[in-house]
Amino acid sequence: MTILMTAKNQITIPKRIAQTLGLAKGSLFNVEVVRNRIELIPLEVREKEFTDEEYRRIDGLCIKEKGRQAKVSKKFITGLKRGKI
Repeated sequence: MTILMTAKNQITIPKRIAQTLGLAKGSLFNVEVVRNRIELIPLEVREKEFTDEEYRRIDGLCIKEKGRQAKVSKKFITGLKRGKI
């Protein structure tokens, strides 16, 4: 899954991911840089335990999105801005 960072360095977490992880407005994250990756780790006051069904949904989302990343090129960014992607 590919997302675009705004001029203010903001990104939007896709709705499917937010729903699957139970994220809502005001959710807090720890941000870590690991090699050349940025990791967002949701912070919660209490530890969240996932049900087997929630794990299946998360696994399904990972499988569905695997391989869908797009090479970010000038053409790709132009398509995003025009709403064609």
